[in-house]
Amino acid sequence: MENKSQLIQYQLINPSDPYTFLTPNLETAALTVFCLGTMYGAEPQGKGENVPVFLFGGAEEWYEEKFGRRPEEGIKEKWEEVANALLSFMFGRFEDRRRYEAALEAITDEKKKEKFINEWQDGHGSMNNIGMVAHKMGQKMLEQK
Repeated sequence: MENKSQLIQYQLINPSDPYTFLTPNLETAALTVFCLGTMYGAEPQGKGENVPVFLFGGAEEWYEEKFGRRPEEGIKEKWEEVANALLSFMFGRFEDRRRYEAALEAITDEKKKEKFINEWQDGHGSMNNIGMVAHKMGQKMLEQK
């Protein structure tokens, strides 16, 4: 994965629980959100452009206008960045990520790290466990390539 200090932290725009994820740029953020569904959007921490919510269509047109290619072309080139962004999904807000990352860095045993991630993600209050869905999708993408 990229150097975390060079990644942009985004908060998923959704009607339920807060989630954040890390990505190197707006295009990868858009592709990451599109993997989960265009009923979501993303807002960067600090300054930067949002990935809009597209409840009634328009996502593909927005992407083509913004990046000069179709989303399918973008995902073919950026699949690894998107997979890593999906794996970075964390239940919580921007301010929670520092504690989450510090805990992950302190855990050296991979099984314990996986247990910590699963328990942290289990804090969601809605019926949708977006973080777990994102992690499974990211793992599947990495396994297929």
